[in-house]
Amino acid sequence: MTKKINFALLLLLFIAAVSGCKKDDRVYPKEFVSFSFTEKDEQGAVKEYSGTIIGDEIVVDLPTEVDVTNVVPEFEVINPRTIVQVGKVVQESGVSVMDFTEPVTYTVRAEDKSTKSYNVRFEKKIAIKSYGFFKEDNPSLTADYAGKIKGKKIEIGVPESIDQTQLVARFETTSGVVLKVSGADQESKVSKNNFTSEVLYSLNDAGLLAPIEIKAKTYILGAKWIMIGDENIIVPTASGIKMAIHPISNLPYLVYQRTGVDESKVAIPDAERKIAVIRYTEEGWEHLGAKTGVSDSRADVPSISFDQAGVPYISFRDFASKRPTVLKYVNSGWAVQGPKNFGPVKVDKQSFIINNNNEPVVSIVSDNGPAPFVNRQLYITHFAANQWSNNSPLSSMLVVAANLFNGLDGKTYLATMDRTTNANKLTMLKLNGNVWTPVGPTSFTTADNALGFTSAYGAADKEGQVYIIFQQNLSSIRRNRILKFNGSMWDELPMPATSESKSDMYCIATHPDGTLYYAYVNNSGLYFQTFNKATNNWNASRLIVSGAINGFDMKISNTGIPYLAVSVGGSNKTFVYKYTTE
Repeated sequence: MTKKINFALLLLLFIAAVSGCKKDDRVYPKEFVSFSFTEKDEQGAVKEYSGTIIGDEIVVDLPTEVDVTNVVPEFEVINPRTIVQVGKVVQESGVSVMDFTEPVTYTVRAEDKSTKSYNVRFEKKIAIKSYGFFKEDNPSLTADYAGKIKGKKIEIGVPESIDQTQLVARFETTSGVVLKVSGADQESKVSKNNFTSEVLYSLNDAGLLAPIEIKAKTYILGAKWIMIGDENIIVPTASGIKMAIHPISNLPYLVYQRTGVDESKVAIPDAERKIAVIRYTEEGWEHLGAKTGVSDSRADVPSISFDQAGVPYISFRDFASKRPTVLKYVNSGWAVQGPKNFGPVKVDKQSFIINNNNEPVVSIVSDNGPAPFVNRQLYITHFAANQWSNNSPLSSMLVVAANLFNGLDGKTYLATMDRTTNANKLTMLKLNGNVWTPVGPTSFTTADNALGFTSAYGAADKEGQVYIIFQQNLSSIRRNRILKFNGSMWDELPMPATSESKSDMYCIATHPDGTLYYAYVNNSGLYFQTFNKATNNWNASRLIVSGAINGFDMKISNTGIPYLAVSVGGSNKTFVYKYTTE
């Protein structure tokens, strides 16, 4: 039986199919209505800068002083249902931040996924268009370094290893602009300037009522000093801070004398000016032993070191007897090593280390004591078989200072300043077995016969390259001098930055990669420099803490991370910094 065909139904299906194939004739507009941004000028007045929209290009005309690196544009589009993007990032009017140093492409996307792109360009009629240091213009550079122009400021990141004293800048300006530095015309790729401090350019153009000052300043790329301990880690305040790096955790420990006022703002009695210890862990800072101090009574001249198992030891001078005591951290407490206040003489200066024989060692510069002891004789005593040995002078040599240190070569050294003939010259000793032997000649100094002041410190790298630093007193100037042992003689390195009028606030340390670090205080704050073996000179000084400094210590971990503990003037608070790329 044949089914009847429903021609009416077929007709309806055909009409529906044809209708479904018709093109959507709705319009999806993708145009900007406006594009602008506002900024406060130097007087605080708000100014609006509007863009001119011509086809698919938007141009915003600006004066020289406007910073285009951190702009928050405001825009309006015809169709509020469109999405505005830069690349794949959605832009929100009055919210999204953009750098317009170079033209930026904005894309407007409609509901049907069709798009229209706009080239947004910020233009200045009078300006420096580009700026940087290029290796073609500077033989000492191995790479190009482009500057960031931020209105009337130019910032250029450079590595600390380059010589900034005679850098040649390459720049492009708008037509008619003349740049001057201290009245001298500047020529791109030719003119040299010292960029260790800010360089002030004068931008001149016939279209300006007066020249505009442009400040160009470098900053150091790479590692930076970051704070890992603020003013709250030590309460009350601290004096005589010394630091050591744990050989296993590679984190810093500090030993110090408690000073100042306590948490209740009450001044600490003299009897409570004890020695305390604090350490850094992954969770933060914690005291090792009593927060109120681990010495029995008032003490000073603290120091800290670790044995080969990472057990901490501290030493200090008892304030009343003027004799040393050494404590070891055992079973969550501090145990005295041998008798307290040991030694035959009163201490003027002392230093402490766990030597390469894994023994505690104290060096003592004697104070005025009972006969037959002589002022400023040098004693070195080590702890073995539960007693302190060698309670007799190391030699007849009288010294101004003596400081023990362990080199990265696994050897123990003693840097001394000779006082026998009032010469204040230097001698470096190294522990060989149980015998102290000179490193090169004794009583040495620089080629110009510079005499030392009150202290001398040393450092040694993994290869056994030994350095010594001392301070020369020239009227009101404290000049720091550094020598290295060349195998037979002591040669002076190029002179680092001066401490100006600041006495005895300087140190050196060697990095595992062989780089020599030098930290110092001058009238402006705490700085450091590194020695560049390629140029045989010091890299530019870098400021760590500005203002008055009471004291500091610097150490470098076995993993190559330098740490600094510093007590700042005024508040006398302690801060700790880590040098890192984090």
